[in-house]
Amino acid sequence: MAERVGILGAGAVGGMLAVLLADAGHEVTVLASERTSTAINVGGLALRSQMLGDREARVPARPYLTAPVDVLFVATKAPDLLAALTRVPPALLTDAAVAPLLNGTDHVALLRAALPQAAVVPMTVSVEATRTGPGVIEHVSPFVEYALAEERERARVDPEALLRTAGLDVDASAPDEATLLWRKLSFLAPLALLTTRARQPLGPARETHPDLVDGLITETAAAAATAGADVDPAAVAKRIAGLPAGMRSSMLKDALAGATLELDAIAGPILRALPDGAPVTRAVVAEIAGAADGRN
Repeated sequence: MAERVGILGAGAVGGMLAVLLADAGHEVTVLASERTSTAINVGGLALRSQMLGDREARVPARPYLTAPVDVLFVATKAPDLLAALTRVPPALLTDAAVAPLLNGTDHVALLRAALPQAAVVPMTVSVEATRTGPGVIEHVSPFVEYALAEERERARVDPEALLRTAGLDVDASAPDEATLLWRKLSFLAPLALLTTRARQPLGPARETHPDLVDGLITETAAAAATAGADVDPAAVAKRIAGLPAGMRSSMLKDALAGATLELDAIAGPILRALPDGAPVTRAVVAEIAGAADGRN
């Protein structure tokens, strides 16, 4: 059955998902800026992926939602979330599932407050993809991993079932939302902070700064514990050690491009959870923030 799907944000994650769901036969609408919407309406969406194949889709794009949807995927960067929410009138999301794919943890409470008529179903995605132009997405990682919690708000259309219609694997093993979000952050924070501080891809960054890898992983796991999430630092270290050497975090890409960084979304939960601790994370964040201020 074709479902009505809105995708808020036409970056790498949102654009990729729009192509895959449209290719699966769903009625997809992308919500983006005037400029990006025009580009997508003129040229369509294109996905370049060795894993999933090259695909193209004609998907309507709008600056704001004009009709109800069954599921809204929120795929903006965290610093852009408040502004992006003006594109989705809450009345059009009554009984809809809202599935945020943002980094961090704080966005869930914000979405529940802003969209009380909807069922907010937090999700995470692990993928390396880049928007190389409006409507053009390059998927470079040999994986794309979606996850959501076993214990979650129920909606008329389940985002897990929807993603599976597009042939995507979805991990629903996390028992609750805190575990789901901190599992992602426990991996993402060390990866993003390490590569951005070193201004290098993962391989050379982890070889040059093994002490930072260990410290960032240990502190993130300790912060997760304060939220009741069980994170195994050894498992995180093993996963990071097994990632491709050329992998670049989205924060590193933003830093090299001079774009706004998701420092608070990624490091903020750790620093707030451990106000008297996390010396490694605190020092790395200070260096990254200082370098960004120096370029502005």
